Amino acid sequence: MSEMDASTKLEIYKLVLARYKDLINEKESRSISEIRARVSPYNDFVRKMRDSMLTDMVPYVPKSQFFVAAQRAMSYVSSIRTCEFSFAFWMDFKEMDSLKFGTAMDKSILLAALLRSFESEDAKVLVSGKGKTFVKFTYEGTQYLFVTESGSMLVGEDAMKTFADDPVAYSFNDLVYENYEES
Repeated sequence: MSEMDASTKLEIYKLVLARYKDLINEKESRSISEIRARVSPYNDFVRKMRDSMLTDMVPYVPKSQFFVAAQRAMSYVSSIRTCEFSFAFWMDFKEMDSLKFGTAMDKSILLAALLRSFESEDAKVLVSGKGKTFVKFTYEGTQYLFVTESGSMLVGEDAMKTFADDPVAYSFNDLVYENYEES
């Protein structure tokens, strides 16, 4: 039997995924509680990542060092390439770190978890009506919005103007879930 070339293997994998897409969607579905739990600042991976980002800030003083830590976390998350699937698929943080790939939602959840681990009380994942994901947090009275898809950051009023044409549908972190869409 001859070896299959990479192109043929890829086409077969695509066929398998297309055929079992509904089953994958069913198996990958998560409850709101399960998704919120992923934002936990107490996750082992998040704790290790937090510690590695703060090695030169011991003891860590959130009041004066949070923004530097946040910038490091945003830079790290930006270094992970964004990929979207035509079906529901969640990657854990270790997988994203290893592959340097993740969905915008997974990347947003990771950033929010890191910000929460740096003691941000209000870091949240925001999801727009069109499904775009963002991470919002406040530092020294100023609102910041991390645009997961592009890795850019908007500040103050510019941050909230983003939602003029595509309002926030819901937001969450490990502590709260807020749905802004009318029933």
